Amino acid sequence: MFTNYYKTYQNTWPNNLNFILISILLSIPALLLGEWSIYILPVIFLITLSFIFGERFIIALILITLFTLVGELNQSLRTVVHLVDFTLLGFLFLQKFGLDFQEYPKIPKTIIYFLVLFFSSMIISSLMSSYPSAGIGIIAQQFAFFVIVFVFYSLIKDEKDIKNYMVAIIIVSFVLVSISIFMLFQESFSILNLISKNRERVSALITNAEASSNFYIISIPFLIILLLLNKKRSIKVLSLFLLLYLGIGLSLAMPRSAIIGLVISTSIILFLIRRRLFLIFMFTLLVFGLLFLFVDPLNLRFGEGLTEREPIWSMSLNIIKDHPVFGLGPGVYKYEFYNYFPYMLSDWLGKLLIYYHELSQKVNFSHNFFLVFFTEMGILGLITAVMLPTIYFRIGIKTLLKYRNGSKENYYLIVALFAIGVSMIIRNFFNSIGLLYLGGITGDLPFWLIFGSLIYFYKRPSATISTIQ
Repeated sequence: MFTNYYKTYQNTWPNNLNFILISILLSIPALLLGEWSIYILPVIFLITLSFIFGERFIIALILITLFTLVGELNQSLRTVVHLVDFTLLGFLFLQKFGLDFQEYPKIPKTIIYFLVLFFSSMIISSLMSSYPSAGIGIIAQQFAFFVIVFVFYSLIKDEKDIKNYMVAIIIVSFVLVSISIFMLFQESFSILNLISKNRERVSALITNAEASSNFYIISIPFLIILLLLNKKRSIKVLSLFLLLYLGIGLSLAMPRSAIIGLVISTSIILFLIRRRLFLIFMFTLLVFGLLFLFVDPLNLRFGEGLTEREPIWSMSLNIIKDHPVFGLGPGVYKYEFYNYFPYMLSDWLGKLLIYYHELSQKVNFSHNFFLVFFTEMGILGLITAVMLPTIYFRIGIKTLLKYRNGSKENYYLIVALFAIGVSMIIRNFFNSIGLLYLGGITGDLPFWLIFGSLIYFYKRPSATISTIQ
């Protein structure tokens, strides 16, 4: 056994040596930034761990740093993190596939059609826009985004890699909650402030609470699956603790659309694998729903949330009336925002709307995924927006049916992936972040990791399934 391990280690030594040399070289720009010199020892420590544990640890580390170190902390740090992480990703991809395009993983034709439609919509609407140059950067950014998505998809060799993605996202969620709690205590924590429906939402590292809540939407259903699947007491206790801990983060961020999404994903999971628990969950949901509806301040402003969105949706509908065919053009919403403003600029509600528009970095403020695409890319944009969930449901349902009688562990994992994706799609009826176009790496990549993992199972030959049962 030791001899086999030594031979394996001996064979992988050149690759590991190449990796550690590249890691050190890529760390030089970060270490040259004097204000970040304190991170020299952690960088060396992480490089050493990467050298010991190999590719999966490296990929998990890339995801964790991408999601936690590229927020509003520091622009220089963000640039260095992107440089290091994307170069390492490229190294791992080329190490595995090289430049032999025939060896690159295939993706479903429906995804290819979707991408053709998506980029065609952006290009056509940009050409027909009053601001044609506004879409150039967005189109380039989206192209780079899908290259990154393809690389992560290509690095999936088996189910362990998918679980590695999920564990990385759970760690990110844990970090976000921990820093949120720390921030809360820094601001003189008070139970009365916590239960006040008018309190500010607490969101660490990522200013947009809706974007940070995407990580909870992914982590919580996966932890529920671990609770239902595993019989080991230690895993159950850890999963339950993490569920309660992430629940604290969810209550601090107070994302109403995320709560709706989690209710949907939990319902799907229990309906498909624990029908009795599903009925209990529905009854409990009814009881709590009545409490939230009639007891103040437990209602979390659900009704007010819809009221707040009405003027925003009205703005978007007015834009669509004026630009129904080609839309405003990608990236043009910020230039036309004030032309459709529903309030006086000096009004309190007007100032509040301007504040949230500035907070969202002046991206499309429609608060609805379909309205975003319709306002900026016209009819083709709306078709593109409808096509994405349609493809997801089609691939997801086919994959569920394909694995229903196979490995229990794989089926449970697929149920979690499907439920998570559905919940993220449903919440985009009330928000426009976490699927495509607006969120970038931090906002949109988590969904595409889920979708890519589902596509991996969808594309795997049936013969492979029969061998693992």
